[in-house]
Amino acid sequence: MKHQKQELMQEQKPRIEKYLNYNFNNIKSVTLTDTYTNPTGVTHIKGYVNGDEKLTIDAPLSSKHGVEVVDTSDELFDDYLKEKYRFNVRSVSDIEAEEKENGKETSSTDESKKERSVAEIIVEMKAFEENIFKNSNRRNNDS
Repeated sequence: MKHQKQELMQEQKPRIEKYLNYNFNNIKSVTLTDTYTNPTGVTHIKGYVNGDEKLTIDAPLSSKHGVEVVDTSDELFDDYLKEKYRFNVRSVSDIEAEEKENGKETSSTDESKKERSVAEIIVEMKAFEENIFKNSNRRNNDS
């Protein structure tokens, strides 16, 4: 079992690193620590970045390729997220599609014409919703 966890983490680490390096600033290292399966049957990979255990990550395996988005601690989200992705982080599939275009930036009009699977749309909606709730809770706690 432990071997399977290690294998899964090593297999998905490049996707997790790609997501973090694209959407966040100053990601120097990614440490993966464990896996778990939530009550709905989705497997997650847990870890942290830059050697700081407070900068936690939680990456659900949500597509046929595995990790598409990575949930982060509030501190990581607030302090490291690139401003241009504050309300529109890119999934790993989006990043890979952009890379296939030989590094050419995709415009927002190109992005809207791209066909996406229902699963990709749901993952993006969940990430967007979580970000809204995080920001709403922070504002309420600051009041």
